[in-house]
Amino acid sequence: MAVQKIRRFVLIGDYLEPDHIHILDPVLAEQKIYVEVRRTTGVPLPFEHIKDLASNTAHLIIDPFTSEHEEVIDCIMLGAKEVCIDAGAAPLEIELAYASSKYVITRLWLESWPPDEEGSKQHHYSLILDLADSCGRKAVVTSTRIGIAENWWKALPNECRKAFDWYLAPAEGTPLGVDVQPAGWLIYRSLNK
Repeated sequence: MAVQKIRRFVLIGDYLEPDHIHILDPVLAEQKIYVEVRRTTGVPLPFEHIKDLASNTAHLIIDPFTSEHEEVIDCIMLGAKEVCIDAGAAPLEIELAYASSKYVITRLWLESWPPDEEGSKQHHYSLILDLADSCGRKAVVTSTRIGIAENWWKALPNECRKAFDWYLAPAEGTPLGVDVQPAGWLIYRSLNK
């Protein structure tokens, strides 16, 4: 089976970056896209923008940067085909999100890799295996620093690798040269307008 390559964007106002594509641009109509809604605690979801994107794309995967199951369900109700929940959310929030919909994806955000201590690495791997017991098969790994996703993927034990269908969103914005390919790549690739 071929590795999926899904176009990845960040929602800024009513534009998708990179490429500065308006959310109602017809170029999106036949696309399967992954959109990050980067926001800080307390900032509400841009409901109208998510609704517009959902109605203007073939398949919208939204990462609302949330650890609350209610916001995941809101995004699904607005028309997103799949929605991410933060892997660091409280276990009950993750369980409620998955109990509410089969279209939930677990998202891990990596700031750095490897961790300073070996115990932290083992704790991380245990977290992955624990998550696999309580949620669906799809998982996304995102990083905004070059080299982090690649280092993490290469070091990931087989048991953890097999626990999910992994989609990698490396800071490099392109598929990485790794021996074992993930289920998919979330990449910054220009859409032909």
